[in-house]
Amino acid sequence: MGQTIRNIRIIFTTDIHGNYFPFDFRHTRWGKGSLQRVHAFVAQECQNAAGSTILIDGGDMLQGEPTSYYFNYIQESNRHRVADFCNFIGYDCAVIGNHDLETGHAVFDKYVDNCNFPILGANAINTETGEPYFKPYTILTRSGVRIAIIGFITPAIPHWIPRSVWSGMQFEDIVESAKKWVEYVKREEQPDFIIGLLHSGMEEGIVTEQYRENATKLTAENVAGFDLILYGHDHTANMQEIQNPEGKAIKCINPGSYAHNVAEIDLQFTLDEEMKPVDYTIDSKIHYIGTMRSYHSQTFRKHFFRDYQEVSKYAATPLGTIHNDLDITDAYFGPSNYIDIIQTLQLKVSGADISFAAPLFFNAVIKAGPVKIADLFNIYRFEDKLYTINLYGKEIKTYLEMSYSGWINTMHTPDDPLLQTCPMKSSPDRIGFKNFIFNFDSAAGIKYEVDVRKEEGERINIISMADGQPFDTEKTYTCAMTAYRANGGGELLTKGAGLTKEEIDQRIVSFTSLDIRRYLMEYIKQQKDVYPEPLHHWKFIPTDWIEVAKQREYAMLFATQPASDEDNDDRN
Repeated sequence: MGQTIRNIRIIFTTDIHGNYFPFDFRHTRWGKGSLQRVHAFVAQECQNAAGSTILIDGGDMLQGEPTSYYFNYIQESNRHRVADFCNFIGYDCAVIGNHDLETGHAVFDKYVDNCNFPILGANAINTETGEPYFKPYTILTRSGVRIAIIGFITPAIPHWIPRSVWSGMQFEDIVESAKKWVEYVKREEQPDFIIGLLHSGMEEGIVTEQYRENATKLTAENVAGFDLILYGHDHTANMQEIQNPEGKAIKCINPGSYAHNVAEIDLQFTLDEEMKPVDYTIDSKIHYIGTMRSYHSQTFRKHFFRDYQEVSKYAATPLGTIHNDLDITDAYFGPSNYIDIIQTLQLKVSGADISFAAPLFFNAVIKAGPVKIADLFNIYRFEDKLYTINLYGKEIKTYLEMSYSGWINTMHTPDDPLLQTCPMKSSPDRIGFKNFIFNFDSAAGIKYEVDVRKEEGERINIISMADGQPFDTEKTYTCAMTAYRANGGGELLTKGAGLTKEEIDQRIVSFTSLDIRRYLMEYIKQQKDVYPEPLHHWKFIPTDWIEVAKQREYAMLFATQPASDEDNDDRN
């Protein structure tokens, strides 16, 4: 008897972020990608090339759109409908993502329980038992081949998300956890092929003494035993080979976010006379499915049409009227009514002395007129709760110094660039921001100037409180900010204000039960008519230089072609 060939196909998605139906509820138009189109692709592939197929997801399924918000918090059901979507498509396993955990135990525990497939997370440890909170790995047998899939989540959770949301867990370093679990799986399961499934980007991201956000490259380089690594979190489509400690080239694959693409990995195994795998080859490609149409997609649509209708009705619910445009692009050059409607709300809800807020989209505009629930997802992107924290005046200044240090350059003449820009990673022919816009915090509740002629650390001059009272660098002020920021996200409290994570936790005064977007919904509903205006609590100086820079750089960033939501603004 000679050698036998067995073919196994893996289809991989990641970072769906609420993109379940091929309709963009935020912009009221047909959208790209979606789980519906994933279903169409999977069904088509299984029909056209019958064989052994494994369907895997890389996490962050539960957050990002009116759809996910509706199924997480609004729909009254004993089941999580997103689990039903995934079960219908036929997923075999997934890894938990940081935005999945952000929904809270009541949501993600229900989702995990309702999925007919394991949700993995080997390095998310149950503090009571010392064992993984989620299943650490799964074994799938296809065509006589035993395939192990071990899942890991970025360990940065405690620095982004309130502890109350993910209580009962702690997060191990991915590399150390992977070494342990690869050894365990090899010893206990004797698999023929091992896949690392990481909700952690390739590299870069935030690196501190406590955690490394994006550890895929580091894991591939330092952990022997993986035959393939599938990863997500950084929203960047990528296929590359990385040499592991034994000199073996390991393929690392990320199809990108929002189900615009799927990755297809074809494994061909050679079996010996005893039907044991002795060799394999890997062929991989990324398919764009953003506009895919087939009769297969209609089966998904028909099966979940009532859910689609429910979301449509919810997203179209009227709230009130906004009488001035909310234009995010104004926020990069000074006070804006977009940022300041958020600042006003945060001060009102929290009762704090000072509020911090940053842009959450690259260039969204909410036009004056009637506002519906879906529009609020274009104003406020995340399900952040509102935190109030105590900061000394001097810490507020250094916090702001760090914010503007990632936002602007030092100008020596009006012809020098104001904003820190560079070619976009996703579209190198276009210009975007060098750093993440969600870290461009400005403040309300104090009057201050930002002198663009001065060097980093010397730009902020706080003149007074907004009501004219003196500002005291040695006084403690209550400051309103997002849960992400109040837990150390963006490092403005750590590197900027100089606080340790332990000190930050001790400074927390209060936090809200609902997310900021929900409060904004209620605010507009109560007011019925809203007239957003800039508060003018701060400004860049000299103002004549800024006017010149704004005309020049606005055109460079926004006038040539519209940007998409994925343009360097994702908190992954």
